[in-house]
Amino acid sequence: MDDAERKARQERRERFLAEGHARQRAVMDDLGGRAHDALWWLGTRRQAGSYLRHLATQQQAASYAPFRPLLDGHEAALRGWVAEADRHLATLEADEVDEARSRLGARLAFIGKGGSGKTVVAATVARLLARRGQKVLAADMDRSPGLSYSIGLGGRDISLPAAVLEANDSASYGWQLKTSVLPRQAVEDHAATGPDGARLTGFGKIDGVEKEAAKMTMVALIELLLGFGEPDWHVVADLEGGPTTPFERYHAFSEDVVVVVGPAWRSAMTARRLLPMVGTGRTTTIAANRFRDEPDHRGLVPHIRIPFDPDVAQAEREGLSPLDECPGSPTIEAIERLVGTLVPPDRHRATRA
Repeated sequence: MDDAERKARQERRERFLAEGHARQRAVMDDLGGRAHDALWWLGTRRQAGSYLRHLATQQQAASYAPFRPLLDGHEAALRGWVAEADRHLATLEADEVDEARSRLGARLAFIGKGGSGKTVVAATVARLLARRGQKVLAADMDRSPGLSYSIGLGGRDISLPAAVLEANDSASYGWQLKTSVLPRQAVEDHAATGPDGARLTGFGKIDGVEKEAAKMTMVALIELLLGFGEPDWHVVADLEGGPTTPFERYHAFSEDVVVVVGPAWRSAMTARRLLPMVGTGRTTTIAANRFRDEPDHRGLVPHIRIPFDPDVAQAEREGLSPLDECPGSPTIEAIERLVGTLVPPDRHRATRA
């Protein structure tokens, strides 16, 4: 690579960063412009904090050193929104703010080794939250079909449509979320509606040698989830099995990460590799899934144990939702307890170390 090509590449990368920052500022302007009470100002503050946490990973990376002035300028703009939210919240009674904080929607990422059963757990959690009458966005961040089956939509395509995508030669695989589309607009206009009213979206699936659908939607979905700041919505994302997607920070949007681990030693090995990737500022829940009488894995004490159930296994083999096929199974009952831990029925979030 000669100097001219290196310079052109750096300019493209800087332009991509600047465009991404502009999109984030548009999200903040939209969210802050609609803020009218404690819940919405808390949501505005949380969204700015989510962007700041993501920005910090870039500021700490040596490869982003040439863009430090750009990154620092964006940090100042985001901290301005934090200060604005704090100013409004300071005018309210503490009890009012605490009550509003209890109504903030969860931001949940489910990770684990492939085959651990995390897709069934994530889909069931999303359905159970929606059954409370709460707004839920479920996202399939796996390139193989899964979430739509487990949630009860069969093989329906829930991937982001071309209408919200645009080409950008600096984005991974050359595509991103369309600059003119806010994440909330993409959800409102294009997310599928599933059982119990949950909304669904996801990666395009690999359906050919070129893998175009998967490539076109990858960056766009990450940007959508990171920028979906609606404070009264829960977001539940099922990440692709293994360490690659957490390593690449597909879970950047999340506040709570659920690590699903099966009884096999390989599942435990993957979980141990995943835990350091969760990052600071998030709670971590370990869910032992498909266990019979096996002991806990060393160093992986679960917050909850979800038992193996043959009826659930049969529903999975048939591509059906276990929540519909065997709603009273021990597996579903355990996942209901998990939901009660992550988002208690009184909507007050549990705090765990």
